[in-house]
Amino acid sequence: MRLLFAIVHYYKAGDGRHGSLAADPEPRIDALRRLIFQLHRLYGQPSGLLNHLQRRVDGVDDGGGPIDLRVCVSGDCHVLDRLSDCDGLYRHEACYPDDPRLLGFEAHRILLEAFQAAETAGEPFDYIAYMEDDIILTDADFLLKLRYFNRAFGDQYLLMPNRIETLEQKGQLRRFYIDGDYNPAASEAYRRSSDQLLCFPHLGEMVRFEQPSNLHSGSFFLNREQARIYAGSGHAAVIDTSFHGPLESAATLGMLKTFQVMKPSPKNGRFLTVEHGGRNFMGLVPSLPHG
Repeated sequence: MRLLFAIVHYYKAGDGRHGSLAADPEPRIDALRRLIFQLHRLYGQPSGLLNHLQRRVDGVDDGGGPIDLRVCVSGDCHVLDRLSDCDGLYRHEACYPDDPRLLGFEAHRILLEAFQAAETAGEPFDYIAYMEDDIILTDADFLLKLRYFNRAFGDQYLLMPNRIETLEQKGQLRRFYIDGDYNPAASEAYRRSSDQLLCFPHLGEMVRFEQPSNLHSGSFFLNREQARIYAGSGHAAVIDTSFHGPLESAATLGMLKTFQVMKPSPKNGRFLTVEHGGRNFMGLVPSLPHG
C-alpha cells in the first residue's frame, strides 16, 4: 500500500497541562520518535528474510510500501532538531498559522494537496491519515482491519480507533481507554447512527461497532474513496473550532460532518487501538472512583 501521513507537531516549553506546553521536552521527543519509527516498521519497505542456508538476506514482499510522512510544525516551535536519528524518514512542513492552535487545519491542507497531486500523477495513495504527534500505532494489521470494515459496511462509515494508555509500572491498569463518554451535546448533531450496532466475525469472535458520544481519537485514517469524498465535501481544511476546541476540531470535526463515525464497542475495544504517547490520563486513575 502507498500511504500518506500528516503529523501535527507542536512544542513550546511552558507549564501547560498538555505535553506540547510542558517544561520537559523529553516525553514529546520520545513520543514523536516512536510514532515515526513505528509507521516505517509496521508499513514501510524494504523487508528482508535471513536465508541461513545461503548466508544471505533475501527480499520479502510482505505488504509494506512507500510511506510519505509529513511532520507539520508551527514556525520553530518543535523538537525536530532533537530527532537526527529520524532524518530521511519524514518531510518537515513549516507552517505559519495565525494561531498555533490552528496548525491542524494547515495539516489538512497539506494532506489534501499531496493526495490530489498523487491522484493527478497517477500514483494514488491507498490511505491518507492525520495524526497528533503523540499517537502511536502498534498493530501491523491496523489498515487491513479498516479495509475489512469498509468492505463490510461501506465508505459512508468511518471507523475510528480507541486511544489507550498502557501499563508502565506495577499496579497500573493494563489498558486505559481514555475516550469514554464526554459531552454528548457536542456530537449529537452528527450522530445519526447511534441506534445502529454493526458487527462482523473476526478470528472466531463477533466484533461490534457503535457510535458513542465521544468520537475523538486524535487521528483519522481515510481510504482512497473516503479521501475523495472528504476532498469534495466542502468541509475539507475549513477552519471551524466549534467541536470542544481547535485541537479536537482539527482532528475530528471534518470527519463528523462528512461520515458516520464509529468505534469498536468497549467489549471489543482492543480490535482497533492507538496508543496515546502523552500518558497524562493514567495519572487520574488513583483519584477517581472505580465502577
